[in-house]
Amino acid sequence: MSAEEDPGYRQTIEEPRAFNPRGKLLTKGAKALSDVELLTVLLGGRQRSALRLIRRHGLAGLPRLGPTAFRRQDGIGSSSTARLLAVCELARRTYGESAAERPRLGRPQDVFRQVKHLAGLKKEHLVGLYLDAQNGLLHQETISIGSLNTTRTHPREILHPAIVHLALGFILAHNHPSGCLEPSPEDLEFTRSVARAGEIVGIELYDHLIVAGGKFTSLRERGLL
Repeated sequence: MSAEEDPGYRQTIEEPRAFNPRGKLLTKGAKALSDVELLTVLLGGRQRSALRLIRRHGLAGLPRLGPTAFRRQDGIGSSSTARLLAVCELARRTYGESAAERPRLGRPQDVFRQVKHLAGLKKEHLVGLYLDAQNGLLHQETISIGSLNTTRTHPREILHPAIVHLALGFILAHNHPSGCLEPSPEDLEFTRSVARAGEIVGIELYDHLIVAGGKFTSLRERGLL
């Protein structure tokens, strides 16, 4: 029998063990797998479909999808849809829907509540807030801390957490220790360069807030983004 006719050989070529999340699950346990890898197992090895689902809806958004929404995704048929619905329902019954809830940052006021502590800081802090498809907060990170007047960082350092946490979009916030809420020309140039970088990788910058004196300015609301 030739190598091409050997089923065992064919399986090795099509599904190398090193890239098989099911094998990793069985040998290392569920905790060793990423969210995408776990979802890939549920979808029978369809990693691209798993990645698209999490990128579009966020992990917390999956239980809110119905059969029609799942079947609209490329590569997901009736069997995979049934498995996803069953797992989501089991999780809901075990932990309740509140376990999957995240702060929703749909308005600048919601963002301000998350970052209002910045107003009292003496140095400028740049914070990134990374969101899922429902504007749920996946991750919040202080990206940089600057001098009395300014803090700037490279767009790649801002986008890295977005990629790691599979965010659909993100929001920036920084404080002005001077108490001035007006964006400087440097603020505008920096924001637009980050927005352009986000467009390249398909992760949108939704807004940039300036926080000072217990108030805020939204560049999106001001039409500056």
